[in-house]
Amino acid sequence: GSGQLVDSIIADPRVRATLDSRMSGLFSREMRFTPANDSREAKECLDAWIESWPYITSGGALKQVGAYSNLFGFWPSQLVWNDQGKWTKPRIIPWHARYTFYQWDIRKYVAISQDGSLPIFPGDGKWVLHAPRGDYRGWMWGSIRAVAEPWLLRHFAFRDMARFSEVHGIPFRKGKVPAAADEEQRQRFENQLANLGTETTMILPQGVDDSMSYDVELVEAMSQGWQIFPGLVDRCDMDIVLAILMQNLTTEVTGGSFAATSAHMDIRQQGIEDDNEAFKQTIHDQIARPFAAFNFGDADLAPITSWDVTPQEDKTQAASRFYSFGQSLQILRQGGIKFTDEEKLRTFARESFGLKLPDFEITEPDNGSGSGAAGAQDEAASKTLKGSK
Repeated sequence: GSGQLVDSIIADPRVRATLDSRMSGLFSREMRFTPANDSREAKECLDAWIESWPYITSGGALKQVGAYSNLFGFWPSQLVWNDQGKWTKPRIIPWHARYTFYQWDIRKYVAISQDGSLPIFPGDGKWVLHAPRGDYRGWMWGSIRAVAEPWLLRHFAFRDMARFSEVHGIPFRKGKVPAAADEEQRQRFENQLANLGTETTMILPQGVDDSMSYDVELVEAMSQGWQIFPGLVDRCDMDIVLAILMQNLTTEVTGGSFAATSAHMDIRQQGIEDDNEAFKQTIHDQIARPFAAFNFGDADLAPITSWDVTPQEDKTQAASRFYSFGQSLQILRQGGIKFTDEEKLRTFARESFGLKLPDFEITEPDNGSGSGAAGAQDEAASKTLKGSK
């Protein structure tokens, strides 16, 4: 049931976009492959691993595992080995959690296959179990538990908003007929009203007085209750994004608050680093070690695979801080303050503003008034002219 629920939820554009954002935060980074040690065998194993890596992860397997494990809290995959070639290499084949259950007496996940129930032993070279929060009760941390309710409310809101729009978008016509009207004439009027469609005119017989008149009124819904639906959808969108990304920068933070932006980006960065550590351990222990054992006879030669998760600082913000810092120095210098220790100035810029200043030296400012290098040149030229004269 939870497997079918997840398959339904990922069809939602909000959930899909948020999951893609979470996965791209890690998988769009540059990959790093590190040998197990400095030995020649470890480097040979690393070269073989790098050569086999595109085949191991072909078909977007890691992104699928990452997305589903985020929602479920775990995700199993098969390792299908191919010995056709220089190296015996596995391929990750995700196994849908719909055909998986947890068997309490053996404390193992069990895959339901055509050959019966197969216990999953992570690291045996046949199965991979990516469980960032641990295999035992890891499902309790699956974001599906936090996403399901706002997703359901979001769809109810869209359904009700569509019905509300239908009522408001198609006003009905109210026909008035005399109580003592001729039956044939009354039926003709009713047919004209029912078949009006896109017609713009119809005949309305008039009597001697108002009591014998036919009339038509357009009845439109005038309620402002529609305003509740966008608010509910926005609230559900925010809850979905918070559950998956752990922050909601685009909808919660308004204006140019650098502190708020930094706090949200720190949270997102922590999520990327957590994903990196989880995949790093899973790949090494459950895929790289069997690969090294099959091809080199020693599982300890398994290389380490990770992504460069160095924070990507907003360069626009950095440039703005650097510009403001430079303006401050200029104003202080014009006010008579002169810095004498460049190392202390560099430390102050780093600790107070997060600026890493390049190498520099403190000299007299060149303000175009004769001071500094340009001023010295002008003064020398002036003396030469005076001597010539």
